[in-house]
Amino acid sequence: MVRNMKQIFRLVLFLSFAVCRSQNVNVFDGNLCEAVPVASEILQWQYIGLRGDSVSYKSEFANFTKVKNGVLLYKWQEGHDNGQFLVVDFDENFRVVLKTKNLNQEVNFSAEDKKKLKFTCEILEKKSYYQSCRKDHGHANLYILVVRCNNDMKAQYYSPENHPYEIKASDINVYLIQEIFSIMDRNFCKDLKIKKNKKVSKA
Repeated sequence: MVRNMKQIFRLVLFLSFAVCRSQNVNVFDGNLCEAVPVASEILQWQYIGLRGDSVSYKSEFANFTKVKNGVLLYKWQEGHDNGQFLVVDFDENFRVVLKTKNLNQEVNFSAEDKKKLKFTCEILEKKSYYQSCRKDHGHANLYILVVRCNNDMKAQYYSPENHPYEIKASDINVYLIQEIFSIMDRNFCKDLKIKKNKKVSKA
């Protein structure tokens, strides 16, 4: 029954998604970026091996394998020495932690974001993607998303160049991953803004 409900929801979501995409004007040419399905082990080897010299980088991904149900988002942008991890653990009372080289702080998600994030992760199909882009913005960015469900790797998305929003998703699974990115990224930015405002007020 639950499985049938999920399949029906995915179908309704896909139809709604197709209608919305057809009505929107897309800024980016879909041929410039695509999400390419890749074997889970190969993709993991690629993004972990990217900074094989960093013990802290590799340990964050290793620690996340202990999470039964949750999401990890890693972001690195040119001009910054180190990246930032946002880790969500559904089973630890929806604990969310923002981690950088000098920071380890809990983040609060809204009830709506918690519900939407958890449900979207549950209906994802098990798949891993590498984002391949021919368009060069002239600056480097790196995004890695990992979703775990029922103590297993559910989805991985690795984009070493451009933001995942630049994909015109014709695959419902990629669209759902973009939704997860949206929730994670929004709370990432929200928390950083709060910290900046607190520093300004203290000054």
